[in-house]
Amino acid sequence: GSEALVASSINARPQSYIGASSVWPLVINNSLLYCANRGGHIREMGYSFQSNGFVTGDVSLRAAHLFDGMEIVDMAYAKAPYPIVWAVNDKGSLLGFTYIPEQQIGAWHRHDTGGKFVACAVIPEGAEDSLYVVVSRIINGQTRRYIERLQSRRFEDLSDAFFVDSGKSYGTGDGPHVKASEFSGLDHLEGKTVSILGDGAVFPQQVVENGTVTIDQPVFKAHIGLPIVAEMKTLPLAAAIDNAFAQGRPKNVNKAWIRVQRSSGIFVGPDENRLTEFKQRTTEPLGSAPALKSEEVPITVSPSWSDGGQLVVRQLSPLPLTLVSMTTEVAIGG
Repeated sequence: GSEALVASSINARPQSYIGASSVWPLVINNSLLYCANRGGHIREMGYSFQSNGFVTGDVSLRAAHLFDGMEIVDMAYAKAPYPIVWAVNDKGSLLGFTYIPEQQIGAWHRHDTGGKFVACAVIPEGAEDSLYVVVSRIINGQTRRYIERLQSRRFEDLSDAFFVDSGKSYGTGDGPHVKASEFSGLDHLEGKTVSILGDGAVFPQQVVENGTVTIDQPVFKAHIGLPIVAEMKTLPLAAAIDNAFAQGRPKNVNKAWIRVQRSSGIFVGPDENRLTEFKQRTTEPLGSAPALKSEEVPITVSPSWSDGGQLVVRQLSPLPLTLVSMTTEVAIGG
């Protein structure tokens, strides 16, 4: 109205009747993300010209298995370099939501670790927004809480790639660098099995004893931390056959062509137990790590008839893997 704005003149008009939880909501562009009061889902609210008001929708429906029976306890938003909403649930998982509302893009991904995520926060640092998390881990029989920072994915050389959890880097600072094969200062991972990347090469996993691990070949740079298993599984195959989209017919994926960007250590198979590694070493000098691939790579898949014709892409090593697209050759039974 035209009256002065004072406490007694404020008129709150409800825009929806779906309540919000006590988790602090996030304002992203012209949209608002908030946690529903019940059900554990995250909802989006934005202005609709057609409705002449604000409307709300559930952004969790396409990944309901990450939310049903759980509650969100904390949220934070990172704008750069990738627009990602980070959320922690009461089961100790970290959820990421790649969210670009003006392009109608939204995709969920789950991050697990050797412990439980408790809380999250995003802090601007230079050209990137850095994610900080509180993680509860059981180390040497005792429960510990660590504040850990998500490492940037930007790296110039493979020896600088950091793809471990709760890890430490050696030989990356200023000053003269010398080769080493013994690395100490890992007391925070005492008794844990850790992955090791040295000068861009993957070394066998080791168990931390007295805060120390030893490798069989000295390196200039090393990154040591808890292993990460990154995995993607395709949806059941749909193909237009007899107007039934191949439903009710067995399928077998024979071969896959996977386009990757600056990637290494690629495993593909019909399930988690039958994976084929793409052998990518070609002309690299002896003693150096395989070069990163930015191309389409063909992989012959272990034969397996199933009703879904799905594929699993997995990264077991502390190496980068960015999957851009996938094409498959599929046999369909009668």
